[in-house]
Amino acid sequence: MQERADADSRTPDRDLWRWKAAWVEDLDRVAARDRWGLALMAIGWVHLAFFLGCQWLQAHGDHAGWKYLAIWILEVLTILGAVRRIAGRGWYRTSPLAGLIARVWGTFLILSFNAVSLNSLYGLDRIWFKSVLATLSAFGFMMMAYLVSLRFFWLAVQMYFTGLLVYKFPALDYLIYGLSWCMALQAMGLIVHRRRARVLGLRAWSPTTEESPGRERPQRVAGSVDRPLISTTTSSPSRSPRPPA
Repeated sequence: MQERADADSRTPDRDLWRWKAAWVEDLDRVAARDRWGLALMAIGWVHLAFFLGCQWLQAHGDHAGWKYLAIWILEVLTILGAVRRIAGRGWYRTSPLAGLIARVWGTFLILSFNAVSLNSLYGLDRIWFKSVLATLSAFGFMMMAYLVSLRFFWLAVQMYFTGLLVYKFPALDYLIYGLSWCMALQAMGLIVHRRRARVLGLRAWSPTTEESPGRERPQRVAGSVDRPLISTTTSSPSRSPRPPA
């Protein structure tokens, strides 16, 4: 009896795994329902535009710290406004996992400002915070890989090499970092947007509706599988399990 109890204690609780799978599936459903794809792509372009402004200041020898701080604050406000306008008001409350992801990237912003502040206090004769930003970005995408899907691991790898490029070409560091983030967000946004278009196309055609010459069923590419955009699971529970008490 004792051996069986020890074996049961070492066995992972499948309810917890199903709970996480239900959260990921719900996030995928919300991302496909709302305009998250367009929001991600908009964030990428906004980020690149503001970092091009930082690159322009640096190229002209303007190192006034308050200007960069003003640009970063304006960028954050612009991104929040764009996401609210595109994805909808209260988008972070549409799914439990969405709220958790918002907290992860909110922590990323806090740590990024902390790194910049410390570099300023130590002196800007040697600027190292830009490589730290790439490292924090890689950590953020690794958190996404653990919480949502292992596909985000490749974006963490991208940010690792972004940090190396920032070190190798310090004169173009803002451009490199902004372009890397823009590419990552464009790729994610395009995948989410295509997923949403496919879901809406399939919903527009109802199998119970009689087919007519002017109403054709959406064709699916041969060999393709309608998988969740974010989730790596292939099956989902019929009822979302409740979190353990």
